[in-house]
Amino acid sequence: MKVLLLCSWGGHLQELMELKDAWEPYDHKILTYASDRPLDGMGDLILLHPPWKSVVRYSWTLLKALTRMLFDKPDVMLSTGMGYTDVFVFPLCKLLGVYTVYIESAANVDHISGTGNVVRRFADRFLVQWEELADRIGAEYKGGAF
Repeated sequence: MKVLLLCSWGGHLQELMELKDAWEPYDHKILTYASDRPLDGMGDLILLHPPWKSVVRYSWTLLKALTRMLFDKPDVMLSTGMGYTDVFVFPLCKLLGVYTVYIESAANVDHISGTGNVVRRFADRFLVQWEELADRIGAEYKGGAF
């Protein structure tokens, strides 16, 4: 099974790494933003130019990443949050028949993010990490990543 993992750096990456036992046994690629941070041990990476540095370069690298996705077609795509990128990738995955999972950040206790509001429409599974939030918005709760 091929798994595509999406996350931005910081807490989103940390949450993804907390779930490593679930995805590591599978053929996987991680789609994330290029950074000065060390990338050792991360596996096969697809790096995007961060949108906050240059929208033009971000758009070009996003187009290349989406093209690569068409050829590498994953069976499952899991995101712990990657902002604008999720907004483009989730609809494409839906069109390609890729099973999609979005895990809302644990930092969002009272409400879901703007990205979560958009991708919720396209995700096969939409999970939040707070039971009260799940009850209030009708999302899935399976516990926290940490």
